[in-house]
Parts: sequence; C-alpha cells; structure tokens
Amino acid sequence: MPIEPKIFKAYDVRGKYPEELNEETAFQIAAAVGKHFGGRAKIIVGRDGRLSSPTLYKAVTSGLKVKSYKLKVISVGIMTTPTLYFLVNKLKADGGIMVTASHNPKNYNGLKVVGKNARPISGKEILKLVSASPAFLSAPASLRSSGGARLRLAAKTRLRRDQSFGGSVVAVRNAGKSDISLYSYFLKKFLKPKRKLKVVFDCSNGTTGRILRQLTTNNKQLTTIFINDNPDGNFPAHGPNPLLKGATGQLEKEVKKQKADLGVIFDADGDRVFFIDNRGRWIDPNESAYILTKLFPSPYVVGVVSSKRIKVKGAIISRVGHYFFKKLMREKKASLGLEHSGHYYFKKFFYCDSGILAAIEVINFVSALKGDLASWLDKLPRYYRSGELNFEVRDKEKVLRAVEMRYRQGAKQILSLDGLTIEFSDYWFNLRPSNTENLLRLNIESTDKNILNKELQNLKKLIIV
Repeated sequence: MPIEPKIFKAYDVRGKYPEELNEETAFQIAAAVGKHFGGRAKIIVGRDGRLSSPTLYKAVTSGLKVKSYKLKVISVGIMTTPTLYFLVNKLKADGGIMVTASHNPKNYNGLKVVGKNARPISGKEILKLVSASPAFLSAPASLRSSGGARLRLAAKTRLRRDQSFGGSVVAVRNAGKSDISLYSYFLKKFLKPKRKLKVVFDCSNGTTGRILRQLTTNNKQLTTIFINDNPDGNFPAHGPNPLLKGATGQLEKEVKKQKADLGVIFDADGDRVFFIDNRGRWIDPNESAYILTKLFPSPYVVGVVSSKRIKVKGAIISRVGHYFFKKLMREKKASLGLEHSGHYYFKKFFYCDSGILAAIEVINFVSALKGDLASWLDKLPRYYRSGELNFEVRDKEKVLRAVEMRYRQGAKQILSLDGLTIEFSDYWFNLRPSNTENLLRLNIESTDKNILNKELQNLKKLIIV
C-alpha cells in the first residue's frame, strides 16, 4: 500500500487513522527512519493515550528492528512528548519517535521524530527518507490487507515479525514509570512557590496526570485539584485541543468553585499549556508569554503572529512552528521561545517545549505577586486581537500581493518572513499561507478596538474575492 504524501506535514507526520496512517504506514516510516539513524544507534519510542496509539507504537518498534540496523530501541510506553525529549537527552540517545497526534481530533494519529538532543526532524525530511528507501515502500505481506481485516491481521502477525526481525528492544522499567519519575525529578527542582496556592489542573484525558501528581506530591505550598487526569483516547470531557470552543468551560467553573489561584490546561500530549486566572477567565497565550519574559533574560524567540507586547527589545522573530523555533533558539542561544499556540520553549530544557515546565514558571510567578493574578492582568495596557482567522482562497500569492500593494504606503515596517507582516503605529497584521491547504491565516492586533474592527473589515474585503 503506497504512503499518502499529504501526511508528511511541515513539522511532523499526521493523518486520519486508519485511512491515511495505520500500522502498515507506521512500520514503513519507522523502517526508513531506522535506516537513516544507522547501525547501533539508540532510539527511544513513546506514545500518547489515543485508542490507535498502542498498535501504531508496536508497528513503529517493529519497523526499527530490521536486523541489518542493529538499533537499540528503548520502548518507554505511554508518556508526554516532552518526556520523550527529556529522555533522548538524559539517556544520550541518537533519536526518538513519539506516536501522537498532539491536539488533533481522536480519529487522527501521527509521528514526531527527533534526532540527537531532541532536534526535530520535519515531515518533509521524513518523506525524503521514505522516498530514498524503496525497499520499505512495500510493507511486509503480513501487514497488507484492507479495512478492519488489515488491523486484525497486523495485531496477529506483529509478534512473529518482532521475533524474525531481531534487533534490540528494551522495555524500560515497567512501561516508563521510572522514566516519568526521572522527568518529574528534573522538573521538581524548578517548582519553588513562595506562598500557598491552590491550582486546578485539567489534563484533557491526556498523559500529563501522572507526572503532575509526582511533581506536586508533598509540596506544602500547593493545594492541587485534578480533573480529566486519566488517559482516555475517547477524550470524553472536551477533546484534546484546549483552544476549541468550550474546551475550558469545566476548568473555568472548577477554578471559581474551588476559589483557586490558577487554572492550568494541557493538550493531549503535554507539549502545550494554557491558563485560567483566579476569576475563571481565559488568559490569552500572549499574556502568558509576557509573564514568562519577566522570568527569563533576553534574547528570546517570538513568532511573527505574537503580540506587540512581547515583540520588544531582545525579541527575535521566527516563523510559526516548533521546527523553526528550536532551530533559531539554538542559533541565537535564546533563553526562551514563546509561541502563540501555547508552546513555550526553554534553553534549560534542551531548547524544547514543555507544557508542565511552563506551568511551573507561571505558578512561581503567581506565588510572588502581592495580589492576585486577575488584578495584575487588569493593570496591563490593553491589546485587542482578532485571533487567527482562516480564509479559503483560490490563489494565495495573488491575494498576498494585493494586500501588500494596498497597505504598503504609510507602513512603519513590512516583513516577508512567514507570509506578510505589515506594521503601523496603532495596529499590525500578519497574513500567511497554510502549508497544506488553500488557506490564508490572518492575525491582526491593535491598541484600539475600533481600529481593529475597521481594518479587519477592510482586510476581509481584499482577501475574500
């Protein structure tokens, strides 16, 4: 069965299960990646809690175990994506593969692949590896079938394939529990609240719960309440993406009910985090990013769609996406990376993103305030934002040219990094093309709500043709 090229995204591999990504394709991709890593490399494999992840995870480990590779595959089981990043560094591995679709709906799954030091390998790079390995484009006959029969056959034949392909697979200490303890121990040294706080954690039925419990147990300054902390691939509470409408409703109510100081919500694989203040209000990720800039020295990396609040002296502008952020942070030795999608990257965490580490830093910040978080936020100068708006267009480049021609006169600054960014004295906007669809994504921000609304309508007239 040929692999569908569209599953190779800008940053990783993602697709619907089982139509686009299944045990057969996961095996093929892992085999090509294993060939890339070469003889006797140490590779760590983990997975999230999705319903399809256990069998895809086994297909990945099988694909890495081709005899000629002689790879040492360390199978660590269910965990967060940042835990995998940590273990690749801690165990000095040559790379790692995480089976996860992060915040995508439950019928999706994917693969995040990293090299040494957890440096990301993009989906496009993975596609090149697969294309250069024609021997693996046709999966073993045991995996070639259709529909439910394919999945049943894959499950039955996997043990036979595991035995025949050889290689070294290490089941690490009871499905990763000790590895989670290692990660929790690493994080614990950063958790230093200065006063007593009550915090509500919503784990979105993902994989952050066990780590958070180990991290916060016996901390006398913290009272913690957990909701949706058991991994469940059906995501019964609100789905794996905290940004979707209604996803934070339960957390907002719980924060108010418990009279908590802070609410924290993670996506399904724990690499993104968002916050609720003590009044039960959503905190824009740009404000969360602003809090983190108070705790770390410059330089730091921000995205082209980040708020002007954090695009200040010491900020380095990056294209959107973890692949670009991590690369630029390493080049500039930045202490911090701040992405509007809820990814926060830390030099002290191997230039990787960690939702839990970001939560720790925000908890520390709130504990140092003389008053409550909501009052502190209310004192900040106001910025009005459209949020990211998507427009389906026939010709992305034509629309971008038309917008630039219309707005270039009088602009303070025009940037062509990641689409088109145009800045004026009282507002700015970014219009950038999707990597995979005929979409343009618009973000606009202003210090004046009326200006925001006016320019948003003007831009819509140019974009929608």
